[in-house]
Formats: sequence, structure tokens, C-alpha cells
Amino acid sequence: MKKPINFPIEENTRLDREIQKVMEKEFPVPEQVADAQRAAFARIRHMEAAKRDRREHKCIRKTVLKTFAGAAAAAAVFLGICMVNPAFAAQIPLVGHVFEAVGGTMGFSGDYREYVEPLKDTEAAETADGSGDNLLYRQTKDGVTITLSEIYCNDAALYISMVIESEKQLPQTIAMDNGQSVLDLYESTLTFDYNNQECLLASGTSGLEGRYADDHTYAGVLRFDLDAAADEAAYEEYRRKQDEFIQSLGITAQELEENPVQAYEKAREILGIDQITDAALAQAGGADLKDFQKEAKVPETFGVKLTIPMVVGYQVDGKLPEIPEDIRAGYEQAMRDQGLGTTDEAYENFTQEQKEIEHQLFNEMWNQYGERFPETREHPNQYENWWVEGPWEFSFQVNKNSGGTVVKEINDVDENGLGLVSVTKTPFEIIIDDGNESADYFTVALDADGDILENGIGGSTNTLAIQDRNVSKIDVYICDYMEYMDELKGYYWSEDYETKKKEKTFAQLLDERALYHKEIVFEN
Repeated sequence: MKKPINFPIEENTRLDREIQKVMEKEFPVPEQVADAQRAAFARIRHMEAAKRDRREHKCIRKTVLKTFAGAAAAAAVFLGICMVNPAFAAQIPLVGHVFEAVGGTMGFSGDYREYVEPLKDTEAAETADGSGDNLLYRQTKDGVTITLSEIYCNDAALYISMVIESEKQLPQTIAMDNGQSVLDLYESTLTFDYNNQECLLASGTSGLEGRYADDHTYAGVLRFDLDAAADEAAYEEYRRKQDEFIQSLGITAQELEENPVQAYEKAREILGIDQITDAALAQAGGADLKDFQKEAKVPETFGVKLTIPMVVGYQVDGKLPEIPEDIRAGYEQAMRDQGLGTTDEAYENFTQEQKEIEHQLFNEMWNQYGERFPETREHPNQYENWWVEGPWEFSFQVNKNSGGTVVKEINDVDENGLGLVSVTKTPFEIIIDDGNESADYFTVALDADGDILENGIGGSTNTLAIQDRNVSKIDVYICDYMEYMDELKGYYWSEDYETKKKEKTFAQLLDERALYHKEIVFEN
């Protein structure tokens, strides 16, 4: 079932920092890439949407006024069609060997062979129509078969590999620069029996990362952060309580539903606070996020149910319709009526009040566009996506594999909540628990060579991919969020960094500017 999405973009509180990390990836992001990312995240509900920086709006404005570029235009991140690899295709049958086929180029890459546990069907499970064609780990719906292949679970994440086979040719999907094609298991859920918690695979964490073996076969791996299994219900309750608090300020439920961005901006003005954050709302009398958080405790063995309602891909040539000339002209006329120019140069010189006026006019234009093309408010939609509908449902047992996992208990947090609780290293990822939910700070980690460790697909901001990095030791820094995004990260990602670091390395810069620093040494 297709779901409506709202414009402008709404983000989810729990995923706020994760999404911002992706949206502000540490390399130059072309405007069309940013638009593609925004399209992918557009359906996420953001309970703190009003705190979005005006500069992000400027980026959206500049992109939208040029064109509604679809996901396929994201050339810098998604480099092209994932062409069929003969060597990859030769590994058929893929079932039981998916990690071997794609593990080396995943976002959390590595050699998984000694860690994965194959899933093997032993007997057929009768389907509703009595055909008996489906097995425990192999389900067919309308000519599309999904087969679960292997699983791997460590202290940080659950990995599930699968093979998708279609009687009809599968449309190609945009591919990332590592050669992997990502499919979205849209609206899919994982239910864990140890806490009876059903977790929605939200956008940004539901990517199935893999490759096409041929025109009818795709193999990929889903990664799910296990901490989400512990706190999803708590966050839902937190969001509900926070909505109640916002309504107590005189803002209606209808306002929250129809335009949460404006609703929270209105709440900010009523409360007289600089920006909407979890901490600011708590201090103003709203719910305190800390009261709802739960510690993730994953047992050694547990049962999981995976439900996949739909598999969605992004068309290689996908593109939203451009803004009709009459709608664009209406926006430009409204700007002129306010004495405002419509060029980027004019925008640079706007006062804060003028930017707010432009922001409102821009949103009105966007809403008119959505009314003209209501199908663009849906995900998936005919312009950007292709999709196949299920559902496919699987149940399986998981045995946690803690081999190669090292946990460093730090417990160095000051009275302001700044510091580290723990750092965990698995064979494939490093998980930093800074105990901080404030969007005012940004945590960055450097490997032993002084290079930034980055998160991979399916990982949160503080879950970092090891890949082939030297992580015998790492340095963890906590910085002011805006300072890091505006100034610090640009130093590392500048084209002349190799020259600049001869005078001052990025680590030395962070030593000078970071609010907190801790060196973590792991035994080899």
C-alpha cells in the first residue's frame, strides 16, 4: 500500500541525527543529490521539524527552483546502473552464499563467512491456498520469490541476507559508488520475541544492500541496529506525550497533523526558546526523552518475525515533474510584491525576517505543487520508483555471535551529559554510546591513522564501519554541532587537506576545538 508523504520534509525524532548525518555527508553534495536524499527521507515524521536550519531550506529552495531531480540524478553518490557482474552471477545458487558474494563491498564490509549462520528449510509450509509451494524461508507472492539465506547477529546489529527472484524482469535500481544497489523494504517490520516489540524499518534503515545477479535475481543484506528493538515503543510514547504538550500550548491536533513544521515553529515562539530540541522542550515543561529511553538488552538466543509488505526500488531515470510555470510565476510574483528578489545572490542578503517570508512563500508554492501532482506526495510513486507488493512473512531463531566483540566501559560523562558511556567494537563496526540525545553536539571518531570513521547503510550516526581501517586505537571527539558542520568538517574534506595537514592535522584541529576528547585503545 502506498503511503502519503508531507512536504516540506518531516524528520523523526529518534532518527534526527542519523538523517542529518546522511543529509550532510562529509563530501561535497551536489544539489540533485541532496534532493534525492530528501525525497528518500520525505515520509519520515519529524516531531522536531521546526528546528531545521534556514540554510537547509535555502538548499531545498535552490534545488526545487531549478528542477525536481529524482533519485537517479544523484550522480555523486549513486554513480549509475549496477550492471550484471558475470563473476557474481556465476555464484548461483546464491542461497547460502550471499554474504560471500556482497559482503566485501557492503557499507559495513568484511569477511562474514566465519560468522554467518545459514537458514535451511527442512519441510514445506502449506500456504493459505494449500499449494504447499512456500517453505519456511522461501515465500512466493505474485511471481516474486524472497528466500532468506543467512543471518548474523552480534552485540550491535542483526544482519539478514536474502535473494529476490522474479518471473518478470526486475527493473534496474540506482547503484552506489561501491557497486551495490539498494532496495527499500518499505514499511517492513521486525518483531522480537524477547520483548514482544515490533520495529518498523524506517527510511534510512530499511535498505537492502546488494547486487543483481541477472535480470531476474537480486541478492542483498539487511542490517538492523538492535538498540532500536529496545526503544521504539518508548519513542512512540515520547512522541505522543510531546504532541500532547504542544497541543496544551493552544496548537490544535489538526495543525500538528497537517503542518508539523509550522506547528512546532509556533510552539517555539510561544515558549520563547531559540530552537526546538528535546532538552529545550523538557525544560519548558514537555516530556523528557530520558524518561522514556530503555537500555538495549539482547539475549543470546531469540526469535524474530520479518514481515515485508513491499519491495521498492528507485528508477535509474526517475524524476519528479518540474514545477509548472504558473506555480513558479506565482511564487516569483509574490516575492516581488514583498520587495524581494528571487536570485541566489538576493537570498544571501535577506534579513532573517525576509528569509521567513520567503520560507512561507516557498512552502505555499510547494503545497500548490503537491495539490497539482498529488501522486508525488506518495511513496512509492510512479515518477521515482518501481515496486512489487507482498506480503512475505518469515520467522526464524537467532543465535547472537559475540566472537571478536570488545566492549570498553568508559562512564566519563560530566554534569551536562557531555562525554562517553561506552565504546563497542565488533568485527565490522564500532558503536559509540555518548549518552547524549541533544542535537547541539556532534560526535566524530578518527581511526589510528587520523582519518574519519563513517557510518554505513543501516547504521546510526554513532555506529561506524570498520571496513579495512586501522582501529587498533580510535580518538573520539564531541563537538558543537553547528561549528563542526559549518567549519571543522570542511577542513578535513577540503581538496588541499593533504597539504594543510603537514602544518596541522584534522586531529590537531579537533584537539583545539572539540568540547570533549577520549582515546580508546583496542587490543589487537
